[in-house]
Amino acid sequence: MIKTLNKKIDNKNLLLLVLAFFTIAVGLWGNYRQLWLADNGLSAASIAKVISISSVVAALSLIFFTQKFTINKLKKGMLVTIIIKIFIFLFLLIIDKHNQLFLIKFLSFFDIACENIIITSVYPYIMCYQKSDKLYGKKSVVENLGKTIGVLIGSIIFGRIIAGYELGYKTCILISMIFCILAFLTLLIIKDKQNSKITENKLNIFKYLKDNTILIFYLIFNILTNISYNLVVGLKMLMLTTFNNFSTQSATYLVLFLAIIDIVLGYLSIEKLKSKNDYLNISIKFLIRIFIYLLVLVSNSKLVLLLSISYTLITNVAYGSIINGFITNSVKEKQVLDFTVLNYISTLFGEAIGIFIAGLLYAKGYKYILLVAAFIVIIQLGMAYRIIYKKNKQIF
Repeated sequence: MIKTLNKKIDNKNLLLLVLAFFTIAVGLWGNYRQLWLADNGLSAASIAKVISISSVVAALSLIFFTQKFTINKLKKGMLVTIIIKIFIFLFLLIIDKHNQLFLIKFLSFFDIACENIIITSVYPYIMCYQKSDKLYGKKSVVENLGKTIGVLIGSIIFGRIIAGYELGYKTCILISMIFCILAFLTLLIIKDKQNSKITENKLNIFKYLKDNTILIFYLIFNILTNISYNLVVGLKMLMLTTFNNFSTQSATYLVLFLAIIDIVLGYLSIEKLKSKNDYLNISIKFLIRIFIYLLVLVSNSKLVLLLSISYTLITNVAYGSIINGFITNSVKEKQVLDFTVLNYISTLFGEAIGIFIAGLLYAKGYKYILLVAAFIVIIQLGMAYRIIYKKNKQIF
């Protein structure tokens, strides 16, 4: 029966299903992780450090991962990583509320690392079968849709009382574990492509980057993009519950609503709203961010802060494939896994820096956080224009 099902369902779609199941777990637990850490005695600055260091641990883990698991062995590495993630969930259940701060931090490092390894690995695996800007866009939509469904599940169950038991963080961990198991079982039934053109004989990735300097330029752009994004929304649940006085449930509903808008706009930007002028598309995304961030500085208004967080969240996916899809799909097949890993490493370092700075500035006030974010977005917009220029030169 499994073999028959495997024949009927395209492996690309099965891999997207793996990504969907896994990101549901990521979205559900990721939405409450910061509040759970706070509930276990960590301050906002400490939480920012934990997440930042976790991103660095994830980056180092990815370097090890890509050395041990070439693209032809990607499935095995992903299966092992999901198993580790499941066991981490089990340990988190055990140590909750037991004042084990060192273990909480230690396990959180590797918990986030496992998340990033799996999400990093999906698209290179899909590229064994097909690659296109549209498919890359679909992967981004599925990833964000999965996270949104996770947030939705949390909004439904969190704080509910069933048979005298209040559903909370432990329930979220258990449900996240179930979705990780579903991702594991789905991945298990995928049969590797026979006679794949991607071989084990890879060129040196750093020599490849040296010969393709636009890729180095893009990696720097990606770091800046993630610094500015995570400055604004990296600590969104803490910011919403502290600065804007939202309850945990209300903040979850808001994040869910914004995530749904993000997915819809992301899909529409792929299918309907994509102008032939990429400069215009990318300007819509970033110029409005700059304006709103600076407006926060001038007004010092919590309402404008809420608007800033909201607009940043709903424009996460939209027009991402203009640059990200173009760059990823321009990489040679033999280098795609190594470059994708380097790309995610740059993403993780950007996240780490952004959240770390947000943690440092948290006590000073949100307007300083948005000021730094605005300055970085101005730089990244200029870099985006340069990449689009190179893209148009190559195409036309």
